[in-house]
Amino acid sequence: MGTRNMTLVIDESGTKKIAQYGQWDGYPSGVGVGILEFLGNGELLEKLKSNMSKLRFLDYEGVDKEFIDDYNSKCPNWSNEPDKRSQDQKDWWSNFCHRDLAEKVLTNIANYKGDEILLINSENRAIGSESCIEYSYIIDFQNRKFTIKHQLDDVNALGEYFLDHLPSEEDFIKALEEEE
Repeated sequence: MGTRNMTLVIDESGTKKIAQYGQWDGYPSGVGVGILEFLGNGELLEKLKSNMSKLRFLDYEGVDKEFIDDYNSKCPNWSNEPDKRSQDQKDWWSNFCHRDLAEKVLTNIANYKGDEILLINSENRAIGSESCIEYSYIIDFQNRKFTIKHQLDDVNALGEYFLDHLPSEEDFIKALEEEE
């Protein structure tokens, strides 16, 4: 179901490192549970934290302009046009940028073996259209919290959990359903 969502990750210094847009299944019982399961996997969580230093948002007008221009020139404008992207370009898009990823980007980043990961700051693209984001999921390593909100700028959280004391899937869904 088309329930738009945003997965945000803040590192231990308080810097936003991930802002991944998701097009589908953004309800707590979908993307929310996926993130909860990810956070409960200590090995993946440590790998994600270890790879945070490799993350960088694309600089569209600066250092990454040539990369973006090259990528865009090879993308088909319509489904009947040929896709001229290299396999590396297709892999980058499908593993770190695609709207179908949502919380799955966390696992992709955790398992990445390369030097640098360029990400799209989807939060910046959603500004001015916050109403289209139905759920926001914030993993905050600085404050050691996992927060669930409606939209991007909600002051009140639907749910907030310490990373060291996460609820069961059943309790998580039940608590969030009660909030709504």
